[in-house]
Amino acid sequence: MKQTALCTVLLLQGAVAYAAGADAPNAFAQPSERYLLQFAKPGEKVFVYERYDAKGALFQRDAATLISPVKVPSATERVINGVTYRLRGLAACPRPKITYKTQEWDCTKAAQDYEEGIYNDRASVVLCKTLVLQSRQGEPDAVSCFSLVGAGNANDPYNVAYDDDEMVFFDMAEIGRNKDGRSLRPDLEHSADLGGQFQE
Repeated sequence: MKQTALCTVLLLQGAVAYAAGADAPNAFAQPSERYLLQFAKPGEKVFVYERYDAKGALFQRDAATLISPVKVPSATERVINGVTYRLRGLAACPRPKITYKTQEWDCTKAAQDYEEGIYNDRASVVLCKTLVLQSRQGEPDAVSCFSLVGAGNANDPYNVAYDDDEMVFFDMAEIGRNKDGRSLRPDLEHSADLGGQFQE
């Protein structure tokens, strides 16, 4: 009986630790709805920018109101509060025409239609993460971006939209390779494989 109780306590402690870890700042993992909700403000759209060091530890966080609609100049560029960012390790529009909404679309226009709808119509919190500790003038920071979408009710539950993943899945962006031919975004390879099936 004591052993069963001990095992139960250990399992509960592990579950609590896992839950806390899942909501801790992480340079590479997709954040949970709960993580993004901590930044939400009623009646306001919020932009959160996190910088991480080479070890993946949170270095700096800034939060500000989104003062203007997010612009999508290309499948991999985002202009947020007047600052341009570029999706990390991705190249925009490997093909000029793609299948989108069951029709042939210009790739850039499809990316604009999709992502501007997410950022400007659905998102209450936008989080972008970078490994760049200090921005360089004239050079957009390489980022991964996420949005908290939904109203948080039964009809429209909260969800996290992952910009990088969506661009790769819809074939609006392709994963870059280093000089040895290795993927710059191995975390997105599965989405590229899945999405490619819809473009054939």
